[in-house]
Amino acid sequence: MISRKETGMTIFTRSKRGAAFVTGLVLLGTTAACGGGSGSGGGSGPIKVGVPLGITGPAAGTADWDRMGVELSVKQINADGGIDGRKVKAVFVDTELDPAKAVTATNRLINEEKVDLVVGPMTSDETLATLPALSRANIPSINGAGSKLDPKVAPYSFGMLLNAEYQGQKMVDYAVSEYGAKKVAVISYSGTQGKVGREAIEKQLKVKGVEESAGQEYDIPVTDLSSQVLALKKGNPDVVLAFPQTGNDTGLLVQAMRDANLDVPVVGSYATTYAGQAKAVAGPDAYKNFVSVSWPAFSACSTSDVRTEATDFIAEVKKTYGEKRTTGAAFDNIASFRDALWLLKAGIEGSKSTDAKKVTSWLAKNETAAAKKQPLVHNAYALSDDSRFLMDPDSLTLVNAGTEVVPGIIQRIDGC
Repeated sequence: MISRKETGMTIFTRSKRGAAFVTGLVLLGTTAACGGGSGSGGGSGPIKVGVPLGITGPAAGTADWDRMGVELSVKQINADGGIDGRKVKAVFVDTELDPAKAVTATNRLINEEKVDLVVGPMTSDETLATLPALSRANIPSINGAGSKLDPKVAPYSFGMLLNAEYQGQKMVDYAVSEYGAKKVAVISYSGTQGKVGREAIEKQLKVKGVEESAGQEYDIPVTDLSSQVLALKKGNPDVVLAFPQTGNDTGLLVQAMRDANLDVPVVGSYATTYAGQAKAVAGPDAYKNFVSVSWPAFSACSTSDVRTEATDFIAEVKKTYGEKRTTGAAFDNIASFRDALWLLKAGIEGSKSTDAKKVTSWLAKNETAAAKKQPLVHNAYALSDDSRFLMDPDSLTLVNAGTEVVPGIIQRIDGC
């Protein structure tokens, strides 16, 4: 086994003969073991937070952002006295963005690390695969899913990302209202969130009486979207609606549309806002004639609308991790993983327990009020008993992700 020590962190990598698995242990505070999920908030050992991320694989860059968010929250919460007086320790495991490996990683967190909480995984597919084990283990969690989350599917878990259904509806509504679209082409990745987004798009197209002239789906990882874009072009669309997984496939879409001379507006889902990744593939003008659905907290109509909570957070991330590592980062994504642990802290302290049922029940009833009391970065939290999404769907906004009002704050284009 090879080990590498960093500040407050040890990363373990198994040899090639073993299973490919990377585990990072953030050794903050005491290192005594503690039980998972069923204790009260008044224990003496540290609160252990399991963090399953695709540290390697097709979304490793995004996982690095998510890791920053969790690390920052651990540091801040410990400096603030911990959770109910207990220090917090994060345990990072690699899922490689693979649902089966996410299950293995999560079982390790439950059975070997004895975690009390989980922040992650990153995707809907991984989340849906791991939720049964987390529910059986009575562990509350906040995950990166954007689809198929309700109290039945996720009794003890919440999704921190934007609901894929609402994204799809918003995309169609904008294509019709702004561009007068009569025919649209749809392209999406084949994961669960992509499928749910596509289904929502197709449903809303019927509501609006708009024709889907062509549709294409692709698997991740992907290195070229030329054939898919050529198929879209044959439908002669007025607008392309895109539901990718990362900024990388967003850039591939833009490049393929250029090569095919498909010069029509693009309306994209939240993943298309990963501008650093997209521009690395398609160049600095990747967002010409391109708008995206996003959170409101990291967008603004002008400098007068910029939230200091967001700019202060961006400055903190850059100071902590350096300019090189944070160049092109999606700070709203980092903030969502950072806020997740603060919300779980509120749930534990409010319910006076780490029991999953008690924590999630308390958050479902008190999240909006709790969000106002916690030092959160995002500002659109609204939860109810019949939803497992933390973000208010009515808060969705449209942005030009390629243009910044100030560094890290992208240009809002609706409501301005």
